[in-house]
Order: sequence, then structure tokens, then C-alpha cells
Amino acid sequence: MTSKSRQKVQEFDFSKRDTKLLPTFNHLLNDGYFNDVINKYKDPATRYAIKVLTDNQMACYKIQLACFRHLNDLVRADNSDFDYYYDLDKCREILNFAKLCPDVSANKPIPLLLFQQFQLCLIQGWRAKQDKQKRFTYVLLSEARTNGKTYVSNILLAYNFLIENPDSYNQDNLYSAPVDKQSKKGWRYIRQTFRLLSETAGFKKLIKQQGIDTNDDLVKSKKTLSNLIRLTANSGQFDSYHFLLAVIDEYGDPQWDNGSMAKITSGQVQTKNHQTIAVSTAYGNSNCPMYQDEKRLLEVLQKDNNREEDSSLMLDWEQDNIDETDKPDTWVKSNPLLDLPSIHDTLLKGLTDEKNKQAKSGEIYKFQNRNLNMWLATSVNRYLQLDDIQAAIIANDEFDMTGRDCYVGFDLSRFSDDTALAFVFPHEKDGQKNYFLYQHSFVPTARTQKSIELKSEKDGINYINAESKGFCNIAKNQWGEIDEETVGNWFIDFIQKYQLHVKAFVYDAYGASTLVDWWARQLPEVQFVPLRQGTLSLDSPTNALRKAFETHRISMLDDPILQYSLTNAVIAENNYGVKIDKEVRTAKIDCVDAIINAMSEAIYWFVDPNRNKPEPTKNNPFAGWTQQQITDFYTNDFSF
Repeated sequence: MTSKSRQKVQEFDFSKRDTKLLPTFNHLLNDGYFNDVINKYKDPATRYAIKVLTDNQMACYKIQLACFRHLNDLVRADNSDFDYYYDLDKCREILNFAKLCPDVSANKPIPLLLFQQFQLCLIQGWRAKQDKQKRFTYVLLSEARTNGKTYVSNILLAYNFLIENPDSYNQDNLYSAPVDKQSKKGWRYIRQTFRLLSETAGFKKLIKQQGIDTNDDLVKSKKTLSNLIRLTANSGQFDSYHFLLAVIDEYGDPQWDNGSMAKITSGQVQTKNHQTIAVSTAYGNSNCPMYQDEKRLLEVLQKDNNREEDSSLMLDWEQDNIDETDKPDTWVKSNPLLDLPSIHDTLLKGLTDEKNKQAKSGEIYKFQNRNLNMWLATSVNRYLQLDDIQAAIIANDEFDMTGRDCYVGFDLSRFSDDTALAFVFPHEKDGQKNYFLYQHSFVPTARTQKSIELKSEKDGINYINAESKGFCNIAKNQWGEIDEETVGNWFIDFIQKYQLHVKAFVYDAYGASTLVDWWARQLPEVQFVPLRQGTLSLDSPTNALRKAFETHRISMLDDPILQYSLTNAVIAENNYGVKIDKEVRTAKIDCVDAIINAMSEAIYWFVDPNRNKPEPTKNNPFAGWTQQQITDFYTNDFSF
């Protein structure tokens, strides 16, 4: 196609609420936007994408996004200066190999379903125009358990070792799982794949020529000295390798939170045609690299108009909503093998039996997590559910805080903790009591060798990313300590910038500092309210905030610190009520503590927004007292 006849590429941002995916696709389809693509590309991946987006194949939102990306990238590849192209020959090669590659359970090749062909074609077919190397250097592949992930990853490993790079010398390839027991199981499948191939006509001669041998930890070619090795995440022994292909199994396991993935990918930067494929079902603990990758890559898929991470691919078959637990006709979203007629009834019965068993035992979340591929906050004492937190996230321009009433909560740093200022904006929406939450943290590095990278790894929060989005300040002084002057000035600048009407500033009576006294002098119109941190004082705001989340009356921005803190908050309970457990210091709940403080007053805004306005002197027991004297009163020990 010449430049004069090029079709204009249309691009979209599906993270915006007024831009809907399927209506947008249908409009483009009806306008003939995809006609050239449909006529030119007849491969399984393109057919699957069209089937999904025309509602002829049930699929979750993330897969719909991946399908739209594929189709619009085909338009880009043929009509713009897009860096990548789709190689149909590479698709044919991997699919032809897959027809001969045996499944270890059946001991023979089995036909791939369309969704599996979709996976292989996208992973292998997209190439860089400049050098024809693989486009996707990182692939995240996720499905519910027993849906063929192992078979697909074995096909890719065997194809890479035998077909794609037969004449490459001294190349290292990797299969890795979290711990030794898991890796041995996966490795057993790999060994069996190579054994069965060595007995298959067409491969028997090739394997003999290559001098390929397998043992408990290694597949080795005596001719090329290339290896496929087995390593574990908890061993961390990746530094000396430069893997051509790395398959990371059970990536959702918290064992991968030790920096092993970074060691793998950093060693690949000079390896031509390299690729890392992470494979996993969702795990019970969302505080892991895989969940963070899913969140990041969802944004990549939604922002069709952004080219920042065009070399990453996420294919995630999951349920869209926890309500689908009771809708078996939707389970194909997370269990795409349900589309295979020969196993549909058996698989559906097995899933139904598992669901009923877990429901009767009071552990339905295990079924939702493992068999429906849903991330859940499943701790018994977990404060909030993960889906309620995610449902609260809104776009940056959906709530304007300028000129509004707000309540401020303050949590002061101790040792390695962050200092947090939280803002709660009560407002009415559709006749309901709603709250918008905002926080800003101040992050010390003094206890992590003044390294924000170590601090981020220790806390499980990408502070550099959070700072770039405006949600925190990282300590910049030579000691790595939080500078109270910086905190103090930031707060005053913030309320002045947005012309906020601070109805109350609530702080831990025991955690008061000279900073609070300074603020009180600078902001005489603001009422500073000390709050004891026992369950008697915190029970009401703690329950109010949870109820507001559960009834979807909370909104907040896509703040990684706030989301992490809310996800990790757990409940402590005694005879006086409940509160957030402050003893779980590793959970990084500083900003949640600050929000609870602010909520203790914000809940009264709807009935008495001026309840903290000073009373006339004769009725005010604290008339004439300094802020320090008021604080001292609240910190005195009482008989109860």
C-alpha cells in the first residue's frame, strides 16, 4: 500500500468512561475500517479476535482488549510507521510444529483450540520491522487451572530449542518455578515432551543429529552446546545467564517477589530475539509481581493510543465479576477449554462440584481464585475485598477537589514507616453519602541503606512510579529521613492550591509533634482534633469506611500506595470494637490509618458540617488552651 492510499489509523483510550470497547469496535467494523485486515489476514489469531469482538465468542474484558489491540495493530502495521509487522509464515511454522508436538497427558499431539492458536500466533507472529526479531519480549499468560497452559509453554520451549534456533551456539534457555518441588513437576512434563519427540518421525533424526540429551535439570545439545535448564525462584541463581527464552511458571506465587524476575530480564537485554513468558493462575495473595504486572498491562491495553509498552503482551482469561461465580454459562471466560465439546461436560461438572464443595466449607474464595482465575483478598481478618478497592478507582478528571470541604488525617512516621496525609471529601451523589479519598506519603530511605529501590522491594510498592504520579515525596536529604519542614510546607501549599475548606485536621494524640503545633499556628481557621487510637475511638470510622467501600460509595485515584495499603489492612478486635491492626507493620498501612483518622470526623459532615467550629468561650472547656495543652489532655491515662 502506497503512502497516498494509506488508511488513517484511529486510536482510542478505553480507560475513559465515555469510550466503550465493543461499541467502538462495532462502529469501526460497520464503517469498513477493518475490511482490509479481514480480507488479508485469515490466520487463527485474527479469526479469534473478530469472533470475540463480534460477540460470537464469550471472553472477558482483558481478552477483548487484547483482540482489539491485535486488529488495530494490523491496521497500524499496514498503514503507518508502526515498528512491527505480523508474519503469517511464523504463525504457520509454530502451528505446524504444534500439530506434531505431543501432549504429555495424552502421549500424542492433540488439536489446539482457537484460543490456543491465538496465543501461539501472537507470541510468535508479531515481529519488529527493523530486524525481524520477536516483538513481544515479555508475555504474561494466565488462565484458570487445568486449561492447557503447560501444553502451550512446552510447545514454545521445544520449538525454540529444536526449530527456531537449531544453529545457535551456547544459548541458554530457562524453565523456572517458585520452588524445587514445583519445578520438578513442570520439568517432568518437559522431559517427557522431548522423549516423545525423539520417538516421532521427523524429529527423531533431528534430535539425534543435535545430540540432545535430557536429565533431571538440563536439556543439552552436544552439537551446539545450547541448554534448557531448570532453576527455581527461591534459588535466585540467574545472574550469570542471558536467556534466549525464559518460561516462568506459577508466576503468581509470592516467591517471585524476591527480585528474581528482574535478574532474568536484565540478563536478556543484549540477547537477540529473546523472550520471557510468565505463566500462572491467580494466587490468593495479590501482593506479588504478577498482580502488579496485570494492572500495568491492563492500562497498556486500554490506552490503544499509547506506544510506551508495545513490546509486552498480556493474555489473561478471567472472570469479569465476582457475581459470575453463580453463572456457569460465563465460566468459559476463565476456562476457555470449556469450548472443547469432548471435555465440556466433564470439565463443567468438575468445576460445579468444586464450587459446591468450597461453598459448603465456607471457602468459596478458593474456587473463585483457582478455578475462575480471580485475584481476591482472602485473609480471614482482611479489612476490605480487593474487588471493592478496584471498583473505587476513577479517572484523574472525574472528581474536582477545588474549593470543597474536606477532612484531613495525619499519620506520623516511626522508624521505617511512611508519613501520610490523607484527605477525605464527603459529598452527595445520586442522593447517597459518598467519599473521595486522596493521600500523599513522605517516604524515608534511612532504614534501607538510603536506597529507594531497596525500600520499594521491601515494602512491595513502586515508590518511584508513585512519586512520578504525584502521590508521594521520596526523602532527598543525605540521611534519608523525612524532613518535617517539607511535610509542613507541602500541606499548606496543597490546601492553598485547591482552596480547600478543611473542616477538621485529625491526628494521633500520642503521635503529635511540633509539626502539628506549627500547622495550628499557621492555620488558625482549621480545627485540630486529637484522636485516641483505641478501638473505642476508631470502631465507628473503621466500620463506616468499610461499609462505604462495600456499597460502592468510595472513589479514589489510581494511587499504588493507597491501593496497596487498603489491600493489606487487617482488623484487630476486642470488646470495645474493631480497628486497623497497627502491629502488622510490614503491611504499610500508614495512609489507611490517616484515612481512618479523617473519617472519624468526615462521617458527621452530612448532618453537622460545622461541628468542630469553636463554641463561645463560656461553653468551650478548652477556651484559652494551646494546641499542646489540648493534646496533653487527650494523652493522659484514664481509668478505663
